[in-house]
Amino acid sequence: MKDWEEFMKEIKEKVAEALDYYCWNITGDTPLECYSVHQDRDLYDLAEEFAEWSSFGITKRDLELLEKAPEKIYDKYSWELKREIEKVVDELRKEEGI
Repeated sequence: MKDWEEFMKEIKEKVAEALDYYCWNITGDTPLECYSVHQDRDLYDLAEEFAEWSSFGITKRDLELLEKAPEKIYDKYSWELKREIEKVVDELRKEEGI
């Protein structure tokens, strides 16, 4: 098994990339609406949403490992992802003058 920190960082990046692609290219919502809906979800929930999308490489095995990850490390990366999403929401609101 890879180092937990390395694994969690990699998963967080994959999830962020998948969410970005989804919000800008797939959903029928505006990017602001899409990111807003996802900003309160944790890392596992978001990873599960994008699991098995071939272009992002999030696998069922990754989900199993997320469930086994040490809580402290999991919480750290889940919080980091939430902060990244919040920053995007804030930037989009500024662009739209909200």
